[in-house]
Amino acid sequence: MAIARKALVRWILIVGVALGWTAAVLWLGLHGPAWVESHFSSEEELVKVAKYYPLDKFIISIPGDKYPHYLLLEMTLKSRNPALQSVLDEADPVIRNSLMKMFSRKRFEQLNDSDQLDSLQAEALVLIAKVLSDNDFASDVDEVLFTRMVMQ
Repeated sequence: MAIARKALVRWILIVGVALGWTAAVLWLGLHGPAWVESHFSSEEELVKVAKYYPLDKFIISIPGDKYPHYLLLEMTLKSRNPALQSVLDEADPVIRNSLMKMFSRKRFEQLNDSDQLDSLQAEALVLIAKVLSDNDFASDVDEVLFTRMVMQ
């Protein structure tokens, strides 16, 4: 009886190990590639490359002390959002309107000071972000660059 019992226990143990092994192989076959990749992947996340989106040029009348001046301004927006071009195409009228208002309120002396360029770019960035968010657009603009600025 003891021999029969040992044989039964051994047989149950062998069947249990075989069933467990089969279940593990089936689970890995179904879920294995994703599980292995998520735990042992050596790839790092890709860094989004910045893209540059030029805006159409602006010609704005600027008040001066003696007579009005004109500002020719070309700007480019920097963003890491690859879909920003469609947002800019849709929001172009409100962006242009707000920038025209911002620059037309400036005086010639303010714009002619090269030390003011950084603050003007920062002000334009804040304004564009506000206009985009106020009009329910994604505001993923990282930086505003003045690519040409001519005053007359």
